[in-house]
This record gives sequence, structure tokens and C-alpha cells, in this order.
Amino acid sequence: MKITETDVEHVAALANLELSADEKKDLSAQLTRILDYVEQLSQLDLSGVPPTSQIATNAKPIVREDRVALRTGSSEAGKTVRFFKVPKVITER
Repeated sequence: MKITETDVEHVAALANLELSADEKKDLSAQLTRILDYVEQLSQLDLSGVPPTSQIATNAKPIVREDRVALRTGSSEAGKTVRFFKVPKVITER
């Protein structure tokens, strides 16, 4: 599957990335090679291979136990605190 520079530009715009013409050209070629390789993998006969998830590493899911904690609801928080300080998530270009 051929990934064009237009495809790379579209994804870069979605990710809010600025790429040079050389970077677009390089990424287009690299992504095309990756998808070609994935296509080769999809042609393998895996009918006798059982599906795996975490079997290969014997990893167990990490979960925390539930704990009851005292929390301030939004209606009470407005009565006691005027502002909430939160981390900045939007940046300017």
C-alpha cells in the first residue's frame, strides 16, 4: 500500500505536527515499507497457532484495590473554593 505525502500531511495536521518536505518524503517511504511488511505478515497461515495475549510473558494485569476516599462533590466545591488550578493542556503555535 502506497502512503503518499498528502496522507502524511493529513496525519501530521491531525497530530498538530509541522513537517518539512524532506520529513514528509521520508515518512511516506517509511510508512509504505511498514505497511508492505504488515501485508506480508497477513498472508501467513496461522490456522494452527493459538491466539495469545499475555501468555508469552506470564504477565498478570496490574490492578489496584478499590478504596473509599472522602471527596468533595462539585456542588460543595463551589461553595468552599473559588478557583481550581489545573495543568495547561492547550499550547499556542
